[in-house]
Order: sequence, then C-alpha cells, then structure tokens
Amino acid sequence: MKLSVIAPTFNERENIRALVEQVQDALPDMLYEIIIADDDSPDLTWQMAQEISARDPKVRVLRRTRNHGLGRAVMEGFTAAAGDIVACMDADLQHDPSVLPKMLEKLTRGADVVIGSRYATGGSTGDWNWFRRLGSRLATMMARILLGVKLTDPMSGYFMMRRNDFLRVHPSLKGEGFKILLEVLVKLRPGAIEEVPYRFRRRLNGASKLSSKVVFQYVRQLWELAQLRQLLPARFIRFVLVGCTGIVVNLAAMALLLKLTDWRGWVASVVASLIANLNNYGLNNVWTFSDRAHRGFGLIKGYVSYLLMSTVGLGITTASYIGLAWTVAQFPLGKVDWNRLGIALFCQFLAIALGTFSNYILNKGVTWPGPARNDVHCAENLPFLNSGNTQTVAKAGFDCDPSSGQRPLL
Repeated sequence: MKLSVIAPTFNERENIRALVEQVQDALPDMLYEIIIADDDSPDLTWQMAQEISARDPKVRVLRRTRNHGLGRAVMEGFTAAAGDIVACMDADLQHDPSVLPKMLEKLTRGADVVIGSRYATGGSTGDWNWFRRLGSRLATMMARILLGVKLTDPMSGYFMMRRNDFLRVHPSLKGEGFKILLEVLVKLRPGAIEEVPYRFRRRLNGASKLSSKVVFQYVRQLWELAQLRQLLPARFIRFVLVGCTGIVVNLAAMALLLKLTDWRGWVASVVASLIANLNNYGLNNVWTFSDRAHRGFGLIKGYVSYLLMSTVGLGITTASYIGLAWTVAQFPLGKVDWNRLGIALFCQFLAIALGTFSNYILNKGVTWPGPARNDVHCAENLPFLNSGNTQTVAKAGFDCDPSSGQRPLL
C-alpha cells in the first residue's frame, strides 16, 4: 500500500460519499486506502462509511467509541494504516483532494512532512470574511511565535508524512489538542518541511466544529508545547520581570505627577508610561541583555529602537485582544454563565502574553541583536537531522546556525 488517507469525522454523514469520490478522482492510478476514523457520530457517519466500504474495498472504517477527539482519531487512523505514507485531511470537503499528488511528490523527493497551506503563494482561504481571516492569522502568529515555526500555515489540518516517522513519535503524542500537526512537528523535529498551496473550500453540509472550547484547547496546547520546546528561556523570564517592575514604576510615576503637577488625564498617563519605558530599557540593557548591552551613544539609538519595538508590541496586544474577543463571541460558551467582564479580562490576559512575547522577540532581534546560536532556537551538542546541510535546515525554516554543530529546533 502506497498511501493511506485518514479522515477524522464527527457528524459528517452527508459528506462521506463525496469525499471518497473526490479522493478517487485525485488518485486514479494510485494504490491507496481511505480510513474514516469516526467518533461514533450521532448522525451515523460510521454507518454510511461502512455501507460505502462494503462496495469499495479501498474504504475502511474505524468506529471509535471512546477516547474521542480529533487528534486521537488521527493518531488511531495513522496507527491502523496499511500505507507507507499517511495523510490527514478533513472530511468536510474544505481540504482539496486534488493536491494530494503534489504533496505525495514532494514527500517522495525527500521532504519529511508536507503541509497543505492556505497562506503559501497560490493558496487561499476562499470566501472567509475579514473577521475570520483575522482570527486565523492571529492563531497562526501565536504558533509561529510560541513554537518558533516559520511555516506559512502551521495551523493546517491537511498534511502528509511517512508512517514510520509517525510511529517513531507516537508513544510521546497526547493528541489532546485540536491541531495534531503542531504536536507532531514539535515531537518529530523534521529536517525538511514542504508546503503545497491550496484553496480552502466552503463547507456545503454539516456544521463547523469550531467552538470556544476548541479555542481554549488550542491556547492550552500552544502553552504546553512551548514549555516542552523550552522556548521560554531565562532571558525571557528576566524580560517579563522587568516588565513587571515597569508596571510599578508607571503607577508610582503617575501618582507623583498627579500630586506634584497640574498634569491630568492623558498627559500624565503618557509621561508616566515613558518613564516606565525608560526604566524597562535600562534594566533590560544591564540585566536581560547584559551580554549585548549598549554603551555610550549607543544608548540613545538603543532606546529609540526599544521604544519603537515596544510600540509594535502594543499594537500586537491590541490586535490580539480584538481578534480573541471576536472569536470567543462567535461561539456558544456552553452551560457556564460567563461574566462579560471575565471574558474580556481573559482575552486581555492572552493578548498581553502574546504582545509581551512579541515584544521580547522583536527587541531580541532588533534592539539587542545577537548570534542565533546563543539563543533558544538551537540545542547544543546534538547532530543535525538527515544530512545536516544548510539546504535542509533552510527548507524547514528553522532559526539555527548550521556551522555551530547544533540541532535545529522548531
């Protein structure tokens, strides 16, 4: 068996027949199978799939009565697959099966993982409105920043890999998140990743599975994977602590200005914020980035750069809050009667976390630049995957210096 296409399903009965037909059209001369991994759908998706399987031996059905979840369904399908290569795609027909041959070609030419991308040149999100595009872009940006991936679409649920590679990391996978690809990338550490553009299609039948619960699961998954990849180093912790002192300085300066001057309103707020910003720059210069500290006239240039990067970080925080608040507002929050203030504060907390990390990355790269080998994207004394040459690392999009003898991390 050359290829196994795994489609995790839940209440997708109306789409199964069309999915099978479209995969057949995309792979007319290929020895393949389609595995429908269904979470015991109430609409009897598994039953429809079994009826198709009775007439088409290329279709297999996994009726999953426990341990439900998209990630676990994909993992079970990959484990049960007979193909040397496994592919994951949604059953709602939004993933275009016609690009499967292109993905397979890239994999057979040496890629370790091939991803269907909506954002690569030639790809498209289809008829999404700008709100949904904003939410998707923010989620993508969070993955890129927190996990260090430089792919155009790390949020994709459409991907292909060798089954042996999956089996190698399978024991360490939890499969709890909505985006199983992220966990696979972090655990597998592939040496070469390729992306194939495709147009994300409109769902014709059934309902979207996206909900507030899925959003929270995604944020939790990112946090756990970021911890696993050790992308929250001591330098970042120091940066956060400096930011905390800035809050104290800001409030203290504001209190003194209100008491000792006639300044009121936004004027006092701006001056207090600039004082706190100057405090943060000084502490970061002598403590957080002491090995790259500015001196002499470089202090002026450095502070201007820090001020500009902080402004960008503030913009990211604001945009993140808008996107998160809108995303949460679009989906039911379940039986819990959430207080609007609590939801707003939670979204603001996530936005601040994202803005802070963005601020750190920007200042580390622009205000206090340094060699990549000294930072968190590389692990010392580990060999490169595959041949370890510069081309392989560049294809994967990792931030690592091949000459240092370090292993690229996501």
